[in-house]
Amino acid sequence: MSPRRTARLAAPALLAAALVTGCGGGDDDGEAAAEPSSASPSSSSSVAGGSELAPGLLPADAFGPDAQVVPVTEEQLAQGAALAGGSAADLQVDPPECAPLVQQSQPSFDEYEDVAAQVAVLGTTTTVQALVSGGPAEEALAGLGRPPAGCESVQVTSAEVGTVDIAYGPLDVPDLGDGSGGVAFTTTAPGPGGQPLVVPALVGVVQDGERALVLVSTDTQGGTLDPAAFTALLQRAHETQASVLD
Repeated sequence: MSPRRTARLAAPALLAAALVTGCGGGDDDGEAAAEPSSASPSSSSSVAGGSELAPGLLPADAFGPDAQVVPVTEEQLAQGAALAGGSAADLQVDPPECAPLVQQSQPSFDEYEDVAAQVAVLGTTTTVQALVSGGPAEEALAGLGRPPAGCESVQVTSAEVGTVDIAYGPLDVPDLGDGSGGVAFTTTAPGPGGQPLVVPALVGVVQDGERALVLVSTDTQGGTLDPAAFTALLQRAHETQASVLD
């Protein structure tokens, strides 16, 4: 698999929403409908087309007894990123000096040599988990943490999604692996009928040698996310991949 440079995201919340659509759609209650697959719903062993990292993904029941978990291929991740935000070169950021923060703090899964990923939907909450290696995996923590002064709130404009407002905040995560970090987002985007769509998101990253774990959780209906539950899931995800892949 050759590293590829295509889309980065205007906001990780929009990626998760795009992946729900691209990986089986959703019903009116926000629950994903999994596409027919040879993968068992309770196993990650065949996720992402036989990636060597796939066995290190969380089992489906880790996301909750009623969660619907769907494997995600690298191609679907790239498609979701394209739907969510387009090319970083096409993004306009205000204030302009915050552009590095926007570009560096968005999970991008298209530059790595190996990727395994899955998306879990529980009610209106969508969680994307990815394991990556090679390429820029050793730089996965770049841009995470407390935003620089003046960049707590930015506007990002792209041809795909129009103008969105992103409010950044810190996310306390446990000290894991060779380094860990997190960030909280609230994205306000144009919604149906001109009503704003306010979407919270949490992003956590753990560095483990040449691998990196990325976890993104969002509620596309504007609900409240639980940072404590998210960081507990991040810790379990780190421990799972370390016990299986090390």
